Amino acid sequence: MRRLRPWVKAVLGTVPLTGTILLNRVASGQPVRSPFSDHSRAEEYVTAIETEPKTLADWKAVNPNVAYVLTFSDETKRRVIPVLKTPNASYALKHNLYGDYDSMGSVFTDPSAIEPENLVIYGHSSKTKDWCFTFLKNYADTAYYQSHPSFQLESVSGTVPCRIISFGAYDLEEEMPCDWADPDPGSETGVADMLKETLPYLIQKTDGIVYDGHGIVTLVTCDMDKKDTRFVMQAVRAYG
Repeated sequence: MRRLRPWVKAVLGTVPLTGTILLNRVASGQPVRSPFSDHSRAEEYVTAIETEPKTLADWKAVNPNVAYVLTFSDETKRRVIPVLKTPNASYALKHNLYGDYDSMGSVFTDPSAIEPENLVIYGHSSKTKDWCFTFLKNYADTAYYQSHPSFQLESVSGTVPCRIISFGAYDLEEEMPCDWADPDPGSETGVADMLKETLPYLIQKTDGIVYDGHGIVTLVTCDMDKKDTRFVMQAVRAYG
């Protein structure tokens, strides 16, 4: 069974705020935001369902390295989440799209991820706020999972629906497989094998969805109640 690549290990771990960063901010006269602050620019991602959502172009005007926009909607809220494409996971985990220190960081993907076979996107969760990927934990509930079967992914190529196929939990303390992140390159059955090997870790899954080669979207966040648990949602992109 394959093991986690170094870059996957790096972004899965929690990156603490160091005293050096705080001291540098004080010395330079920059504002210091507590790592336990109750404020985050991630609050921009959640709006009322009637609110006109920001597009990829809108987010690129904020930061040109935004490569994707995820849109999730339920009965009362729309979550429009920009995704930064960056090789610097440590920075993205602690800074928002505006370049400011932010306890919720950015939602991001690593350019070395296996695209388009599997677009892997990471985001923080909060114990108390509906910020970043906190809402993904709703999908552990069967009724919510079944009632909200899809989301949208916008890129420079356009907007496509993504059909959710599974939601699982992985304990980093265990001998953790990386199959949800890393299909065998060049293998005709790489993605199919990857999905099959996630089965022991799934809380929810959707039967009858056939992978047609258009790519998997994988979303990863932490469980704030368990230090070493990561929740993983996977979806297939649907075209035409």
